[in-house]
Amino acid sequence: MPPPCSQCGSSSVVEDELYSQTQWVCQDCGSVISEGTFTSTLTEEQHSIAVPYYVSTEVTKKPCPNLIKGLGRVRSLCRILRLSKQMESEVASLYERAYNHPHFLNRHMMKKEMLGGSCVLSVCRQNNWPVAMGTISMLLDADPASVGAVYQDMNEALNIQNTARCSFTELLESHCHEYKLSPSDVPDVFAESVERLVKRSTALLELATDVWLVTGRKPMPLLTACVYVAWQSFKPMARMKYTLNKFCEIAKLPNLKQSRVTRRVTVALRVSELREELCKLGRALPWLRGDTVKPGSVCTLVDDILSYRRTLMLQAMRSSELKEDAEEQSAASSEEVHWGKRHLFLPPSVRNTKRPRPYSPGPDVTGDENISDTEIESFIRSPDEVKLYQKTQEKLMMDKK
Repeated sequence: MPPPCSQCGSSSVVEDELYSQTQWVCQDCGSVISEGTFTSTLTEEQHSIAVPYYVSTEVTKKPCPNLIKGLGRVRSLCRILRLSKQMESEVASLYERAYNHPHFLNRHMMKKEMLGGSCVLSVCRQNNWPVAMGTISMLLDADPASVGAVYQDMNEALNIQNTARCSFTELLESHCHEYKLSPSDVPDVFAESVERLVKRSTALLELATDVWLVTGRKPMPLLTACVYVAWQSFKPMARMKYTLNKFCEIAKLPNLKQSRVTRRVTVALRVSELREELCKLGRALPWLRGDTVKPGSVCTLVDDILSYRRTLMLQAMRSSELKEDAEEQSAASSEEVHWGKRHLFLPPSVRNTKRPRPYSPGPDVTGDENISDTEIESFIRSPDEVKLYQKTQEKLMMDKK
């Protein structure tokens, strides 16, 4: 039914054709109700319902191609990390929100790829999913420091509060699945089950926590060091000769470069530190009877050290304190001894403290000293210097003119 006349209110509105254009005209007052209406559907055309012009020309806004590619990469990261469908949708929503934020609109493509990894890391931390920033950096082939800077910027811009934190133990369990050490991948000499590797590596990680090796350290190099030492300790006579680089080749770990130093160098430092702490505990084993324990062969004692870890730590600290007391009594020196030397296990910030520079007093100058005539004359220009200075000034004035 056509609408009533807007002028007189009459309902006697008829359809009229003028120049092949449909019109609705009131028979009582002759007013034209509608003329040249736009229709979009068959139903609207049958009932002659008017469609506004802006609706007929409206175009649905599509996301930009870079946003579409970024969403594809973000979803690929989620599937590599085996996130759930709900977490994947949360990551995609967060990435779209961060991508359209004014703070990230004019960033280059590498920053936006890091932004996608930061969104994955943020959702994983909110859901207590064991994923470290080093894993995200490895998947993006990016610098961890740059990824961390983008992650902090995103949290500040979007006001995200990530209170959940994954423990090292949870990260270790997911980290051990990256090693290809199953019997189908490597020979029997190198093969090791994931369950045994996780159990032994967790015990080594707890030991590293007790001796302050975890404090202020990045998780991934320390986890790799624990897994490497645990792998050697299961069959020490056969695996003791394989270096860290050879172990990474056997387990098919990627060799990615990071900022300043490679990951292998950092892992090697963590391995040496862990072996040194194991040697301190190994020397306290009573059946060794004071034999020397070397870092290269300490993997043969890992099982015994982990079994009696608490007792060995107390015994090693007691022996170290008694030794320091004896040295202090024998050496009648007036030098002050740093308190860290009396403790066997210390955080890296205390163990590697820089020595203060010796105090060297400067010249005793008050400003009231007498100045000799010779020193005063050295600051006065000679007649030749005065003439040269005047010529130079005249030449500069002529050049300006």
